[in-house]
Amino acid sequence: MKQIKIVTAVERTPVTSLQGMKFISKTEVRLPSGISWEPLEIKPHAQLSISDKKENQVTVWTAKLVFKTCREFGDRGRWAYRCKLQNGQYRLIGTDERPYPIATVLENMPESVTENQLNEVTVNWQSPYFIPHISE
Repeated sequence: MKQIKIVTAVERTPVTSLQGMKFISKTEVRLPSGISWEPLEIKPHAQLSISDKKENQVTVWTAKLVFKTCREFGDRGRWAYRCKLQNGQYRLIGTDERPYPIATVLENMPESVTENQLNEVTVNWQSPYFIPHISE
């Protein structure tokens, strides 16, 4: 059966909050309890693309999250991101180990007030691990 995979919400937490995270399978993680997630105000819907490639006999996974927001993005330090899908599942971008996700912000200042003035945030993360689902 085909599933609709739409990102309905994005949240972030400092990567240090993920200490104690455990991979329970190749595709799933269990997070420590008590993580405080900061909800990000996004224009529905965010775009998440996941790809993989072989480099020197090692698979490298890449996640690219793109969303628009009317808020200032603020601190671009070391954050991990939790993406909620329409089917209720969550995907995790980042761990408490290097490499960390990298966020870049495109601030739009169009020539017309009728054009898009939202900030566009792109989060990229490369990992030797599958971009995991979060087990609740």
